[in-house]
Amino acid sequence: MTMKKMIIAVILLVGVIGGYVMVQRSRAPKDETMLVVGTAAGYAPWVSINERGEYEGFDIDVINAVAQKLNKKLVLKDLGSMTPLFLALQQGSIDVFIWGMEITQDRLKNVAMVRYQGDTISAYPVLFWNAIPETITSIDDMKGLTVCVEPASSQEAVLNKYDGITKKYTERVDDALMNLEYGKADAACVEPAIAKKFMAIYPEIKMLEVPLAEEDMVYGVGICVKKDNQVLIEEIQNAVKNLRDEGVIQALETKWNIS
Repeated sequence: MTMKKMIIAVILLVGVIGGYVMVQRSRAPKDETMLVVGTAAGYAPWVSINERGEYEGFDIDVINAVAQKLNKKLVLKDLGSMTPLFLALQQGSIDVFIWGMEITQDRLKNVAMVRYQGDTISAYPVLFWNAIPETITSIDDMKGLTVCVEPASSQEAVLNKYDGITKKYTERVDDALMNLEYGKADAACVEPAIAKKFMAIYPEIKMLEVPLAEEDMVYGVGICVKKDNQVLIEEIQNAVKNLRDEGVIQALETKWNIS
């Protein structure tokens, strides 16, 4: 065998061994004593990092309580934003994710969502700085405006249905408000609980609630789980029900001023 053929054979062998190892790792059983949860900081009051470098927020308290009900050790993975969270769930590198995620008909086509907070939302808040233009009463009237919105959010999905609206993507509500304050955008479409939080901080914010079509309505906030993981779905459903029956979730809503 020539040296060139030997080198090729070695490369092929290494590739086969590497592939085998990866397959075996993917087949390795998960540690059933842990609940691996994806989230992302910078989304107060749902998830944020305090001055001590610790994760805190309504979602953090809820998922800690759920893990305790399941008798599992909570392992948090901060994945930065919405798209990586969905990807990690589908790839199986996390068991669930929690991030103030609104339940919509579109999302339920791809993942299971266990509702733990919130009621049906039939309108979205649109934020303006200082004043709401008199000509705007619905999303239809927002043609020609530049509107800040979080990418891959349910708010973006609604705006996508209307022509003539320029979407400006901002990962954080703070960034959206800065765009409004300095005239870089005309409005921001955000999640209702977040809107209330920032209105309490900035008196300049004015809110207009625009009605949603039935297919765009939101049915509370849910913990996302892979649709084929029926055992875990049922376990989390039971845990959330028990926490609600015990008044734990209601107390956390009061603690974090979420309604």
